[in-house]
Amino acid sequence: MYDNVRLVVEDFVYNGDVGALLAARLPPPQQCPAHLLPELALAHWHRFQAQSGFAGLADREIAAAIAGTPGDLAVASVIAMPQYRALAEAREQFQLYQDRDSLVLFANACTAVMNVVDDERMTAALTADHATLLLLLDEHDGTDTYRETVVNGLNWTIAHTPRGDPQRARRLVDRARAQANAGLSPGKIVADYRAAAQLALRERPVWRDVVLELAQYECDLYTGGGASIHLAGALVTCRDLADALERDFGDTAEVAALAQLEREVSREIGPDIAQFLMTCHRDPRALQAQYDLVESLRHQPVTRDVLVRRRDEAWVLAVGLPLDHDARPAALLSLYYAHDDLWEIGGDTEAITLAYDAITEALLITSPDHALRAQLLRALAHCASTAAMRTGSRDEAALAVDAARAALNLPAADDDQRALRLSALADALITQCRIGADPAPGREAVTVAEQALALTPPGDSNLPLRWSSLSRAAEQLAEDGDHAMFTTAVDAAASAVSTIATDDVRRVGLLYNYAAVVQTRAVSTDATYAEPFHEAERAYRAALALVGPDHPDVPRIESTIADVLYHRYRQCGDLGALDNSLALAEKAVGQTPRDHHWWPLRAFALARSAQALATFGGPDADRLRELAITYYRAVSGHPATRTQHRMICEQAQAAISAETNPATWLDAQERVITAIPATISRALSWVHRVAAARQLHGLADRVVDAGVRSGQLDRALELVERCRGVLFGDAWGIRRGWARLRRAHPSLAEQLSEVERELAEADGYADLTFHIEVEFNGRVSSRDWDPRPQALEQIRQLSMRRDRLIAHARTLPGFEDLLVPPNLEVLRTHTAGHTVVIVSAQGSALVVPADRREPVQAVPLQQISESTAHAQVGRLRAALADVKDPACSFDRREQAQLEVHAVLEWLWNTTAGPVLERVTATRLWWCPIGIMAQLPLHAAGRHREDAGQTVFDRAVCSYTPSLTALADTLSTPRPHHARHTALIVGVGERNGAPVLPSACAEAEAVAGLLPGSTVLIDAAADFDAIKQGLHEHAIAHFACHARAVSSAQHPDQGGLVLSDGMFVPSFVHDLRTTGAQLAFLSACDTAGPDPALLDEPLSLASAFHLAGFRGVIGTLWHTADSSHTAEAVYAALTDHGTRPPDTAEAAAALTATLRSMRNAFPAVPTRWAAHIHVGD
Repeated sequence: MYDNVRLVVEDFVYNGDVGALLAARLPPPQQCPAHLLPELALAHWHRFQAQSGFAGLADREIAAAIAGTPGDLAVASVIAMPQYRALAEAREQFQLYQDRDSLVLFANACTAVMNVVDDERMTAALTADHATLLLLLDEHDGTDTYRETVVNGLNWTIAHTPRGDPQRARRLVDRARAQANAGLSPGKIVADYRAAAQLALRERPVWRDVVLELAQYECDLYTGGGASIHLAGALVTCRDLADALERDFGDTAEVAALAQLEREVSREIGPDIAQFLMTCHRDPRALQAQYDLVESLRHQPVTRDVLVRRRDEAWVLAVGLPLDHDARPAALLSLYYAHDDLWEIGGDTEAITLAYDAITEALLITSPDHALRAQLLRALAHCASTAAMRTGSRDEAALAVDAARAALNLPAADDDQRALRLSALADALITQCRIGADPAPGREAVTVAEQALALTPPGDSNLPLRWSSLSRAAEQLAEDGDHAMFTTAVDAAASAVSTIATDDVRRVGLLYNYAAVVQTRAVSTDATYAEPFHEAERAYRAALALVGPDHPDVPRIESTIADVLYHRYRQCGDLGALDNSLALAEKAVGQTPRDHHWWPLRAFALARSAQALATFGGPDADRLRELAITYYRAVSGHPATRTQHRMICEQAQAAISAETNPATWLDAQERVITAIPATISRALSWVHRVAAARQLHGLADRVVDAGVRSGQLDRALELVERCRGVLFGDAWGIRRGWARLRRAHPSLAEQLSEVERELAEADGYADLTFHIEVEFNGRVSSRDWDPRPQALEQIRQLSMRRDRLIAHARTLPGFEDLLVPPNLEVLRTHTAGHTVVIVSAQGSALVVPADRREPVQAVPLQQISESTAHAQVGRLRAALADVKDPACSFDRREQAQLEVHAVLEWLWNTTAGPVLERVTATRLWWCPIGIMAQLPLHAAGRHREDAGQTVFDRAVCSYTPSLTALADTLSTPRPHHARHTALIVGVGERNGAPVLPSACAEAEAVAGLLPGSTVLIDAAADFDAIKQGLHEHAIAHFACHARAVSSAQHPDQGGLVLSDGMFVPSFVHDLRTTGAQLAFLSACDTAGPDPALLDEPLSLASAFHLAGFRGVIGTLWHTADSSHTAEAVYAALTDHGTRPPDTAEAAAALTATLRSMRNAFPAVPTRWAAHIHVGD
């Protein structure tokens, strides 16, 4: 039975009940009486407008067919698809059963249609439908699994929905609901609702449900504790709806809440405001007077009171205008400027968010050809850049650049307008360079700023700003390492000052910028002469003299002067400057409200100066230390402080505690360590994660020192496990978790493995750009490809999926601790029977005895310090360079070998000797941290004396990346039925690399000791053959060249050199081997640490260990005796080829081999000290 079509239409027109309209049973056109066909067409048209997805398009097709107008071929094409028929069936099933299974089938059917549709409009409609289904699925499950996917999908849908599309309003409402469900900013949600309401108010009859939903949301915000602005917004929304209803029906009775809202606004905000809001839409003179008031306030002397009043009056104007008024974009732009000034000058942290909201709404309600479009896009670029700087969001930085480019691409009236837009793009690129740690946007920023400068004639009032823009761009490049750009930066800043009138209010900012770049150059280049600091101070004080004593910029300038004085003390030794720095910093903090967005930086400057003065002692030392701790603690707890800055504050507190209370020193270190996971999140690119890991330099050493001083050795040891090798530890935890999951939950293990592979692939593109040139018929075409934005988004999405998989795995029995740092009791249980020595250059070694009943011991290393260790590392590097240099004389080479001996003797005297006096075990594992990781502890000794005072003669040694890695390895049983054969790779020839004649002979010799092995020589050693061999054999042997892995570039820039490429770390990580026992990397520099990231095992040896090899033999430096060493080791493991290799004895075999070589060539330590064993 079908509903009465005429009544359905009349009921919707007069009541606006969308639910009733969509639930109505409408007859097919062929079954509808002819006189009712116009009403049926109208009913379907109203249904089309009331829906955001594809069902609405289907209704429109029916309406068009009834009216006899052309249909949409794209819609017809989708409806004819078999996948769409399956979707229709799934919809019916869901409507019938309303359960989770039918909902999942419905969503999957929608996805199936989306996968085969290539029309953008159809995809937008289907994406809107799919988003609704995912929200329903989250609601059913009580989760938020899909909330970000839904918001991203609707963002794409709205971006591909033209302003004139009748479904745009509904899609905006969908996104507003999705953003509310995701807990996003109310300002963005209100902007979507208002943009939708603007469109709804212009419809005849008005779409009252859309308008009322906005009013209800604003009322809910207010009653939920939000600002009274939302109450006023609800009033104006209902006022506009009442006007629209009066326009359509001559009746306002349906907006019964209007009078109540007016009374609420009158009581909460004021009767004058309430009356203005209720009447201004019909009084153009009142609106003009309000606009004139806002403009007049822009020209008054700047004080915080003026800034606040201007913001309030701009808000009254923006709120009072009808939602569909043509002047609304201009009013929102004026509100943006008021909020931005309150942020920039007044320091109001909420103001920039409100400015962002105002611009977001203005852009949603303006067409691409609107007269204000370019201004709005520049404002969006500024807001997004500011948000990026506050949060470190690369997405916001990219949005800023996109907005600035969009503004630049719009027609410009003249060169001045184009130059203004170029400057906006330069500013956005500077932010992207700073956030992304990528010089490419910085270089483009310089080019763009120069283009803007070239378009600006001498004497132009904006010329100083163009110079300043160039200065900022050049300064950013210089800060990133291209110090030559400092000259451009300083000269451009000086030109900005010299070209601006002395009475121009902008002179203050340009003097400040000039002083800042002069100071930055002095600090970045470690200037030790005082003049640049004096020059910066003079410029800052000149800026200070131009503002009144009550100007909001006074604390900012004084705090910056305090900063330049501190650096003058720190780099030039001017103690008087430090006294003045503290006084100015205290004054600036006293004048800055605690909720000001710059308060943390000003308070940090105060704490830093107080800490430095306290080190000189005196009667004020205790007060200064307490002052420093108080403000470090306050900055650390401030909501505007970013994670890395918080860590700096905690480390500073730890340093102060070290002088006074060692127990609290360790507490402070633990607070630093607790913040680490957020800084190395897997949602960041590899470059960002490495940069964050570098910030941890020296932390593990300090933890050991704090633990020894406080006597809390167990706690210190647990903290060391959490703060070093964090990138390696994350990968190790995933690898070991996969191995355990593979046995119990293979499907989940495969999903986790796939995510890791995709993350590694995305990492490879996250920091690369490509320039592609193609030549055809004598013509060359080129294009640039920048995959970074897509790669970064992919990393973010994959990271969330990874987190969900890990969270799911933790709900399974036995996997509750996946990626959770184990406590020391667990570690000691697994390492029982194995002695581990953690060595720190801070003057201590921690010994973890093989007997878990014995406590962890601290061995004092009284003759060692970080500076002496650095000196020995430099000594060793210089000697190794001389040995390797073919131009070096025989005398110098001999002297170099003596230098290596001296380093080994120093290591014995200061480190290994004291440890072995305390430790009686003849089998031990070294775990050096910090600078000690660059020294060959396994070969320490007085080898030129026949007294047995060497590690070789006292113990069999291995290295372990961490206690956790060793514990995991030892707790994994050796396979009972592992093959006793090897994959043996020998590559002696490769274009671009020196010939390695011994590689093939070494491969054949090793193969002779391991019958049944797979041998790949030169070109036969391709990637596929190697991967297959690694899965088939328990032993892997590589004789070839190698390129060391470095954190300065992507890890895959290093690897084992093959005939047609390199076997890189990511290939190794992908192996997921389960029976691998021993990898022998008979190549140069395969096990040495990265000097720039000493506590992260990034070497090839660690990559093989991570891939599942229990033990790995590699080299710390280039050595000419790898072939002899390899043959001797395998001969020992196989009893000269007469029995299967005992890989468990690899470390003992290596030690015996090196000891034998030492005895044969005692004067050449570089031949026998390079090889090490990692793992078990």
